[in-house]
Amino acid sequence: MTSHIKAVLFVLMASPSCLAQPGRPAAVTPISASPAASYTPVHQFDPTRDPAEDIRAAIAEAQRTRKRIILYVGGPWCPFCHQMDELFQKNPQLTALRDSRFIPVAVHYGTGSIRDQALAPYPHVLGIPHFFVLESDGTLLHSQHVVDLREDGAYSPSKLTAFFTQWARPEPVAINDPK
Repeated sequence: MTSHIKAVLFVLMASPSCLAQPGRPAAVTPISASPAASYTPVHQFDPTRDPAEDIRAAIAEAQRTRKRIILYVGGPWCPFCHQMDELFQKNPQLTALRDSRFIPVAVHYGTGSIRDQALAPYPHVLGIPHFFVLESDGTLLHSQHVVDLREDGAYSPSKLTAFFTQWARPEPVAINDPK
């Protein structure tokens, strides 16, 4: 990695996320991808993981598979995260939709410089759990407080399906070859 890129990444990681203004998309420079021989999805909130490395690996996999990325920010201490996980367990079609169209990355939310630095390029998290939708190159597309995906006191499979459908990369249109 060149010195220029390292300097840019350092500045991005050190800048406070509180500069993002509500209602305005944040200008986010993507974290560059790291080469990965084989990708292992991160589905559990683990405070010992390096989320910046997990995001870099997800970017590499997303570029390889042409999928978008969903950063799922939360923690094992969060009852709403347990509700979300339970929803996915009870709705395999929802899990299949998410995993077929996105590279999901669980990011443990908590204090600590590694986690703070990894989330610094993104808007401030207003509540847990939280989704960040990233393009395959790591550019932020959308920040979603998932409380909006609830209905009648629980997460709504139909609202999550609509969310995933809205933010998935459009399927390529088949072009008929007149040969």
